Amino acid sequence: MTTRTITRLLPDGAPGGRMAPLGYIDPASVSQGSARETGHIFFTNETATVNVGVWECTPCTEEVRDYPYDQCCFVLEGCLAVTDEAGHTETFGPGDAFVIPRGFNGSWRMTERYRNYFITVEPQRES
Repeated sequence: MTTRTITRLLPDGAPGGRMAPLGYIDPASVSQGSARETGHIFFTNETATVNVGVWECTPCTEEVRDYPYDQCCFVLEGCLAVTDEAGHTETFGPGDAFVIPRGFNGSWRMTERYRNYFITVEPQRES
């Protein structure tokens, strides 16, 4: 159930700095390094199609195919280079924000510990 209150996003996760293991990255999609992810979900809407949280990952490269949702990210720390299937690369660091569209194909390369706030929007689920 969604609460109707304002939610503060904390860069270290839940109050007290708690972040839990997450499994967004399929280990089979990692081409370099080892993806160890943690994070915290601050908000999910009533239809579970919008999620807001903080996410952190160790240095690695993930090969992304058919990205499952639209996502907006705000970089808190680290560096991320995103390369699309045409070979165009954008690099993001602390203070940068970007959007990845659903269906994206390419790679995410994190050269150091990386952390961001994120908002994901999934397609409406059919009932």
